[in-house]
Amino acid sequence: MVKLFGKFKNDNDTGFGASASNQAERLINKDGSYNVTRTGVSFLNKLNTYHDLIALSWFKFNLLVLAVYLLMNFIFTFIYWGIGVEHLGGMIAKNKFEEFMEAFFFSCQTFSTVGYGRINPQGYLTSAVASIESLVGLMSFALVTGLIYGKFARPNIKLLTSENAIIAPYKEGKALMFRLVNARKNPLIELDVTLMASLYTPDNPIVQFIPLNLERKSITSLALSWTIVHPIDEESPLFNLTLNDFEQIDLQLLFFLKAFDESYSQTVHTRAGYSNKDILWGKKFVPMYQRSENGATTILELQKLNEMIDIEL
Repeated sequence: MVKLFGKFKNDNDTGFGASASNQAERLINKDGSYNVTRTGVSFLNKLNTYHDLIALSWFKFNLLVLAVYLLMNFIFTFIYWGIGVEHLGGMIAKNKFEEFMEAFFFSCQTFSTVGYGRINPQGYLTSAVASIESLVGLMSFALVTGLIYGKFARPNIKLLTSENAIIAPYKEGKALMFRLVNARKNPLIELDVTLMASLYTPDNPIVQFIPLNLERKSITSLALSWTIVHPIDEESPLFNLTLNDFEQIDLQLLFFLKAFDESYSQTVHTRAGYSNKDILWGKKFVPMYQRSENGATTILELQKLNEMIDIEL
């Protein structure tokens, strides 16, 4: 098999190393991230707060904002508590717990610069703390506003790929296939795909990165689903390989896609990876779209992305 793979053009410009012993089982994780853990980076170089916050999911971002908001207000509440709640005029608390809650809500009103006015700082020290808190609040909300804008304005792509690639009948032979669909309504045009096989055998420590020919490597737009097809013919490095051969080699599929997003008017990118274990033999994808009952529109069923049936090769 090494000799068979050796006749194909090896792409040395992938950005991945060529030594199999120095690499993990997967080069690209299923979520499209690179399977790389960096060490030896200084603490300052690790700090990439803006990028981390922009890349954070909306749920985690909102949870973080709420946690920081509560933490800051608790800090200032304890400061007011330490100075003495008697320096907060207008309080109507009847016990220690109510005093603490009154101080906490005064802190929230000062931090957000709402300032309802019933409770007010008395004395230079309490007034100075309230002034500092209002400044911190203004800067914090300005920072959060900028981050929210950055998250909305950041061009990204929500492309779903099937969990498995399959070996299925294709014309007179068979082909390697997987499919993808745009999970958002934003139009994607001028899509271009690159599919590459990372191959090495136990007796060959050098990884070969071989570009795979595709039935269609680009389309004008992605309105429905798109099945990526690599015909397994004489020009394919997978030609004549059996299921047993697949189990003896280390095969990974590296998928890269570039498209133009009309919503952002920018080019967007995504990637995915499949390993040996992710490739199923003798399967066929179930169609994902159908005509509506009244024939007025096409229904795209995203829940069928991974649905397939058994078929003989």
